Parts: sequence; structure tokens; C-alpha cells
Amino acid sequence: MFIMYVLSLPFVFIVIQNCEVFDLQFFLCKIFYTYPNKKMLTMLFSGDLGILLLCVLPSIAATLNLDEGDVCLVKNEGNWTCVPIDSCRHANLRKTEIMTCKLRGRLPVVCCPPKTTRSDKSESACLRYRAGRRCPEKATTAKPKPKSGDEDLDLLIPLVIGGNASAPKSHPETVLLGTGPENDAYWVCGGSLISEKWVLSAAHCNSDRDPLRWVRLGDLDYTLETEDAKPIQRRIVRMVPHPQFKLPKIYHDVLLIEMNQTVVFNDYVAPICLHRTFEIPSPKATVVGWGRTGYADDVSSYLQEADISLVDHDECFRLFGTDAGVPRGIDKMAQICAGESDGSKDSCKGDSGSPLLVPEPGSCVDRLVGIVSTGKQCGLTNSPGVYTRVSTYVPWIESIVWP
Repeated sequence: MFIMYVLSLPFVFIVIQNCEVFDLQFFLCKIFYTYPNKKMLTMLFSGDLGILLLCVLPSIAATLNLDEGDVCLVKNEGNWTCVPIDSCRHANLRKTEIMTCKLRGRLPVVCCPPKTTRSDKSESACLRYRAGRRCPEKATTAKPKPKSGDEDLDLLIPLVIGGNASAPKSHPETVLLGTGPENDAYWVCGGSLISEKWVLSAAHCNSDRDPLRWVRLGDLDYTLETEDAKPIQRRIVRMVPHPQFKLPKIYHDVLLIEMNQTVVFNDYVAPICLHRTFEIPSPKATVVGWGRTGYADDVSSYLQEADISLVDHDECFRLFGTDAGVPRGIDKMAQICAGESDGSKDSCKGDSGSPLLVPEPGSCVDRLVGIVSTGKQCGLTNSPGVYTRVSTYVPWIESIVWP
């Protein structure tokens, strides 16, 4: 009966056109999505469930265990995301291997390529922003001397665990985020300036009970007015967390913050370019922020930085394990791990939302590769920090900042 149905179906033309497709699974799956008389095909395979399972059955054993909307693959043409299979009809099944993200009722959720190629809006903005900018100064192990010469400030300051004091004008992209009244703000997180009006940070920094209200840019020590800095303050008028961020899970820990007015770029205030590819061209990265200088220490009022090693995903997955924040472990597609195995260098509480930077090959400037997100205990052995992988969220960021 099966053979009779097949012979009776008028798709010999399609068979000829696709004779180079040797994998029967993908060939029949392609016919399902291209053949106009789907009712006949549905009768042939005893319902659409049979056809859908035909498309994904070989990959069910290797289910990715990702939710709908999660990024499942990052390629140069853009992020592949998990969607119901009937929403992935644009995929070229002759060239696309179907991976199952999750089984959900009759419609498996599959890893689907983007409908359009990635735009270059953020890259165009990057080139425009950096035009004419001078190379930043290097960091120093001692706090730079203030303009007015207070002798107490010549002492070495506490560092980001194992790090250095940032030199003036070395990180004009790094900002403070605060709550409370304008003249007595409580600075709780960091962030990165990415355009004239927008800051990129971590979604967990904001709370309904005590929402973020202020952005402070161009500063080094927020308790002093004598250092080589030109701080300005802006009011927050809009915050856009990633739509898939849902506490207590810490996946998709990304927040876009719009300021009430634009800023003028100079040596003290300037945006950072976004890292756009999955691959990271350096084994080391630099974390910058005003966070704690040790697990039990106070936060630092002076901007600090530390060069830390990127940690292999499999090793981080093993060390970090699972908890309420990462119930399925570290997500390779959306998170980065970094730190030193002996705990000598790390980000810490108060650094949340701050930038993780990598040098751009052949250039004196950095790119934003990660956002300080979470960790077990900072500064301890075999306890790497976890950072949101910026490249994964470039399309979402562009859709809001550069629509």
C-alpha cells in the first residue's frame, strides 16, 4: 500500500530535482515543506505528526535540552534559535541538519537558522564612534595622583581581585549604575556605554523594589572630585531586559538602558564596540569595575581592572555544576567563563553588569565580549566567573539601539 501511494503521488519531478540528496530523512522532510498537496502527504504518513517525527527522529536522542527562544547555534550569518518546527519552514532542508532542542507535544522545538542575515548596524556605529579616537592609556598598579595633590591618595589602592587600578581615560566606556536620589545615589552595578544614549548591562542589576535610576559616566573614583576624570550623570528613562530573562534563572542576563539625553564623546566618555562573532581571538580578557576587592571585602570606589583567562566551556560546566540560576548548567552559546584556577584574579560582587573586554587584533582598542553576570564565590580556587556572551545578543541589541 505504501509503495502504491508513493507511485501515485505526482512528485517524480521533485525526486529528479533532488536526486543528489541521498539522506531519505531530509529528502522526505523537504517534500513535506515544499509539496503543495500536504493533505495527500499527511494521509500517506498517517498524520502530520508522522512527518514531523520523520524530520526530527534521528536527532531526538541528541536533544539539546534548550527552551523555545534559546540560542542553539551561533554562525556568521546570525544566531540560530529554538523554535517550533512549523515556524522553521524557511530552512533549506537540503543543506540544514535538523537538531532537536526539546520535545513539546506534537511539535518538536528545533534549532532553526535565521530568516535574514545579520545586519552590520552595530559595526557601522562602531567605526563611526572610534573615528579619530586616540589609543587609551595603560593601567597602573598604583592609583594615579589627583590633580590637587592630596598625599593620602598616593597610596596603593585595593584592587579587583589580583588586578590593577585603571589609568585615567583608559576605560571611557565603563559606567556606574545607581539607585536612590540624584545627589546621594547608591552605586550598585556597572555597565558599558555602547551609543550616544544607550548602556549595556546585566538584567539582574535592576529590581522592581529598588529600580535603577542613574548612569554615571567618565568617572574613576566616585567619592572624590580631585582625580583626572570628568564625570557626568544621566537619568534613566527606559530599561529593556532581554525578554527571556526570568529570575531565579540567570540565562539571558542582558539589560539595555536608555538615558534621558545623549552624551558627547571625548577622552573620558566613549562607547565600546561589540564583539560580533562566537569565536574569541584571545585566551585572555580584561574585566573592569568598581566591585569588591575580595570575597569578604568592601567594594572599591576606584575603578579597577584585571586580566583573566578564558575558561574552556567543558571545564567550566564541570566546575560550576547546576543550581537555581543555571539549572541546565552553563550555556555555551550564551555564556562565557573566565578567571584563574587559583582564584588570584576574578570579578566580584558590585562588578555585575561591568564589561569583559578583549583586544581587537591589529588595533589598540578593545571590544566588549562579555557582561559580568554571576559566579559561585569570587576569588576562590576553581570558581570561575560567568559572563553573558555579547555576540549572541547582537541582533537583539541592534533591533533596539539601532533600529
